[in-house]
Amino acid sequence: MSARVVLAGGGTAGHLFPAIAVGEQLTEADADVEILLVAASSDRDNTILAQTGLPAAFISARPFPYGLSWQIVSSVVNLLRGLIQALGLLRRFRPTVVFGTGGYVAAPVMMAARLLRIPCIVHIGDAYPDRTGRLLSRSAQLVTLAFAATAEYLPGRRTQRTGAPVRKQILSASHVQGQDLLGLQPDRFTILVAGGSQGARSINQALLAALPRLLAERDLQIVHLTGKRNYEAVKMQAEALGATQPTYHCLAYLEQMGAALAATDLIISRAGSSSIGEATALGKPLVLVPYPYAAGHQKYNAAELEKAGAAVVIEDEELCASKFAEVVLGLRRDEQWRTKMAEASAAWGQPGAARHIAQFLLGM
Repeated sequence: MSARVVLAGGGTAGHLFPAIAVGEQLTEADADVEILLVAASSDRDNTILAQTGLPAAFISARPFPYGLSWQIVSSVVNLLRGLIQALGLLRRFRPTVVFGTGGYVAAPVMMAARLLRIPCIVHIGDAYPDRTGRLLSRSAQLVTLAFAATAEYLPGRRTQRTGAPVRKQILSASHVQGQDLLGLQPDRFTILVAGGSQGARSINQALLAALPRLLAERDLQIVHLTGKRNYEAVKMQAEALGATQPTYHCLAYLEQMGAALAATDLIISRAGSSSIGEATALGKPLVLVPYPYAAGHQKYNAAELEKAGAAVVIEDEELCASKFAEVVLGLRRDEQWRTKMAEASAAWGQPGAARHIAQFLLGM
């Protein structure tokens, strides 16, 4: 009997991309495997999955707010609706195993799997597991981890540190491909500034304030991914400062993220698990500005990378033009420091994570 695998994850890129990465490896490892990727009923998830070619289904789901809020009521209603939809999907598809990447899409699917007595593997991407990850791990046959340190928060669970699953388009990208795609100068030091698919206002504003000092360095170029909702405002401010190509490249979002990462000498970003997994899979040094909200999970992620020597951490409340420029230019001028960080990043990264998880799923 061929394996039939449901991959559950979506709503955010950090939960959807790892599911896609594992789906890619499953199809590569076994031509007979049947896959269904369950994501959120949203334009973003639909658009991303349409480009992958992976079979997909969509359910109603929305995040639970942190703390007491009237939004809890609608979140519970959507959870129950998603659970009913997931039960129907699983009964029709009859999977041999369900893999969830955490988050509010995976929750109803894995709850349905438990009710139907279907084996489950759950992946926890953060160093400190969120409430959904802790809940789902209780009934999982195996919990795969991006961070080894997460295991201490999951006593009694069967865990395996695999690293963060990374998509093939990230792993296969080349330096030259990125330079050609973005129109970069091959002899310049390249900095990638990214706040995730939705952008990060504090990072955007700190970079804009630091631009005059940074662009005074004649051998430096910046690729700035602003996020779609911030793009127009950031672009106008940058142009007012005289920041233009070829030294400053302003983009809302980039589908070919692997090319941008491959062409980059230094990455400044939030500290989400997928962002860290992608950068370290390519051995890139990092400056991390962890998102200070959502229970502070990114602070734990950033601390682990800093402890490993792969990142410099700037807390969001400390982020300003002078701090931004000081750290970036310090790394630019200290090649030995940067090289050590790159080596630590490569040592921490796990480019084979998705393949290892696929092997676990095929062996269930």
